Amino acid sequence: MYKERNHIKVFVSSTVYDFESQLDMVYSTLDGYGYDVMMSHKGTIPLDSKLSNLENCLKGVEDCDVFLGFVRPLTGTGILKPGEKSITAQEFEVAFKVNMPRFVLADYRVVFARQFTNLMKIPTGDIPNSVKRERSDGSVVERPNRVVHAECIELYNAAIQNNTLPKSRKGNWVQEYRNMQDVMLHVEAQFKDVERIKQLIGSHE
Repeated sequence: MYKERNHIKVFVSSTVYDFESQLDMVYSTLDGYGYDVMMSHKGTIPLDSKLSNLENCLKGVEDCDVFLGFVRPLTGTGILKPGEKSITAQEFEVAFKVNMPRFVLADYRVVFARQFTNLMKIPTGDIPNSVKRERSDGSVVERPNRVVHAECIELYNAAIQNNTLPKSRKGNWVQEYRNMQDVMLHVEAQFKDVERIKQLIGSHE
C-alpha cells in the first residue's frame, strides 16, 4: 500500500559494514511512514559529482530534517586518511553542530567497552585498531581489532555528552540495543507519529 509522502528528510548515519540487512529494515520502516530516507547504503543521498563521498554525506546531514545515528563497535572503512575521523563520526559532528532533532542507538558492546575502560582507567587512545600476533614460526602478523574501536567509544561519549554536567545535558539520550528487535522497537516508537516529528523539527528551527 502506497504511503503518502510527508517530505521530512531523515538521514541515517553511514554505518554499513556488517549491518546491511539491519539497515534495509530501518529504511523500509521509515519509508513506510512516508519519510524521505537519506541512506548511503541504499544510495538515496543526493550526490554531487564535484564532491567527495565524505562531502556528499556531510552535505546530506546538513540538508536533512532529522538525524538517526548508530554507534557500532567498528568504524568501518570510511576513514580517508590515517588518524582522521571516520565518515560516520563526522556525520555525527555535523548533526550535533546544527542541533537538529536526533535519535541515537548504541550497540551494547560499545556501552560495555566504555564501562570497562572507565573501570580499568584505560584511555580510549590506548585501544588499538589492530593487534600484533606472533606466529609459531616467530613471524609477526598484524590483524584488525574486531572487538570495539576507540573512536566508537568516543562517539558514544559525545552522544551522551559525557563531558557536560548532568544537569546541563539536553538531547543526550542514547538507546542501547542488543538485537534488531530492540532497534526496531525504538525506531518505530520515535518515528511512527509523524506529527510529533514535525513539532520537533519546528522547535529546533
